[in-house]
Amino acid sequence: MLADRLRAMQHVCFDLEPSEADLTALGSRERWLVYRDLVRSRLINVIGVALARTKRVAGDQAFQRAIDEWLATGGPKTRYFRHLPRELFEFALPSWRDQDPVWLSDLARYEIAKWDVRYAPPNRVATSEFAFDRIPVLNPALQVLRLSYPVHREPTPASGYEEEPNIICVYRDKHHNPIPWKLNPLAASLVEAWTGAAKSVTETVHEVAAVHGTEIGPAFVEKLSAMIADALERGIVLGGRADSQ
Repeated sequence: MLADRLRAMQHVCFDLEPSEADLTALGSRERWLVYRDLVRSRLINVIGVALARTKRVAGDQAFQRAIDEWLATGGPKTRYFRHLPRELFEFALPSWRDQDPVWLSDLARYEIAKWDVRYAPPNRVATSEFAFDRIPVLNPALQVLRLSYPVHREPTPASGYEEEPNIICVYRDKHHNPIPWKLNPLAASLVEAWTGAAKSVTETVHEVAAVHGTEIGPAFVEKLSAMIADALERGIVLGGRADSQ
């Protein structure tokens, strides 16, 4: 039956070791072993590109073991190669949290955010210029990460990273490159509030300031204006739209 043959193909390609029963069911044993290597090599290559630094830090054997164990759960759930690194990441993150160095999981989170941002949907089109009485329109290709280690910086070869909490907005620039932008806690909350916002800039600013216990005075407005100007220049904030649009 076709269903049995498809199951055998899946097992041959993704099990830790292909069984002789499945190879026999498919026929052409040597051809299917070659096909298994081709399929796995392509998947492994995409994941290795997306998580290159994570692979280097975790070590080739540990990284390969994570891929093997993930594939053995049934193989990819997506037909899109660009989504494979995210699937492996979600499977392996719990074990990476317990693996040395202690900043490995932060590095993996940062790298997968860069990958996701690079291949996120195209930017929205703002229907009007940015204004405080309009709903902000943000670049859809961004993620806000709260990290315990500054993994967005290159580590020193000897020591890696010392603990240093950071909030990073990873966004896609006009050249389609993922870029880290360091934020303070209030700015991060604003970016998160503006992502898919249904309220005006003024409304969200008042709500976020209240949550952070921050008074809206001249110093706050000056810093907010500088932050918004930076976000507009970077292409993080694209403009605005009216409530009725």
